Amino acid sequence: MFFVLAIGLTSYGPPDVLRPVEVDEPHAGPGQVRIRVQAAGVNPADVMLRDGSLADGYTDVEPPFVPGMDVAGTLDEVGPGLPDDFELQAGDDVVAVVDNHGRHGGYSSHAVVPAASVTAKLSGAGYP
Repeated sequence: MFFVLAIGLTSYGPPDVLRPVEVDEPHAGPGQVRIRVQAAGVNPADVMLRDGSLADGYTDVEPPFVPGMDVAGTLDEVGPGLPDDFELQAGDDVVAVVDNHGRHGGYSSHAVVPAASVTAKLSGAGYP
């Protein structure tokens, strides 16, 4: 089993509860793609996860929790069963919205998202 490094939390609180954690390496399943994350935004929902405002929605999930709903990076794995009109391919620079419930947020080296949640990066838009 392989692991990836992520920034997550095992208890709720101020920003210093965020720590490096190891999580299982995600892979794209049917209708999904995987992104090698190069940048992640700080969305209000990420803050609410960290400070415990969303704790009621996480009672069925074992920590660590990995925030990160907004990512930019490079598409590096394509799962089977993508829509016929899906034109992106491995190596394309993309931006995406991540369903960050549990250990699958964008504050990670890789994130898996449904094909409908990813689009090509705008030409000329930069990120680290």
